[in-house]
Amino acid sequence: MAATAAVALLLGLTTSAGARAADPRQPAGTPQVASAGTPEATAVGYSYAGGQESVTIENQHWVVASHESGRTSAHPGWDVHLSDEKLGAGLPRQNFAVRAGLNGGTAFATAGGFLSIIDQNRYDVPFLVVKLPSRSVTCGDFSEVPLNGPRVFVRKWDGELHEADRNAVARAESVTPATSATDTTTSDISVEVKPVSTTAQLTAHTPFQKYAGRNVVRQSGHEITLKVHGQSGTTVLSLLAGAVAVSC
Repeated sequence: MAATAAVALLLGLTTSAGARAADPRQPAGTPQVASAGTPEATAVGYSYAGGQESVTIENQHWVVASHESGRTSAHPGWDVHLSDEKLGAGLPRQNFAVRAGLNGGTAFATAGGFLSIIDQNRYDVPFLVVKLPSRSVTCGDFSEVPLNGPRVFVRKWDGELHEADRNAVARAESVTPATSATDTTTSDISVEVKPVSTTAQLTAHTPFQKYAGRNVVRQSGHEITLKVHGQSGTTVLSLLAGAVAVSC
């Protein structure tokens, strides 16, 4: 189910919480802000490079067996997949599920599944696969205690995925650049996956900018930092994956 073009902005739609979004991928834009004091919830499958591109859900329930971004203007050399393990780590497959909305006036958001990034390497194997545990936040009395961390797999020089220590910096080898659809020069990429623990980690990305300065914000999810070690220096990219927030 490849996404071939950016679609209309879904922020602020009044779709019921039980509905499923057909394709919530969106370009960067100005998020719609609810009136002061109104509970609000946002969840992203991913947000790339500060929100240049994202899969963002509000007031909807989005479940997908496989979502492919395609090689877009934000990353013409890479393809971001959600829940597409058929290329990768050999783990039991699962749908990617993202949900955000209100239940009886209480805001909630949840997200979880697999994220993988595919470059132009001849092996046609992702250089990164992250199994994201489901994360939930709410304005209610429920307080999630994360028991499982992410599982991280990186591609090595042999073209195979190898599981990395999720508490350490991993290294993907021989990765082609995100910025070009034709450049096959390869570099190594350092990969670090950390939990989202502050609102500032989220508000650096367009889908969550509206939460800056709000009195009560609860957040969860993961931030993936990619450091591309090229001949001209190191370039740093940040992605949010399975990230959620509510304001109460």
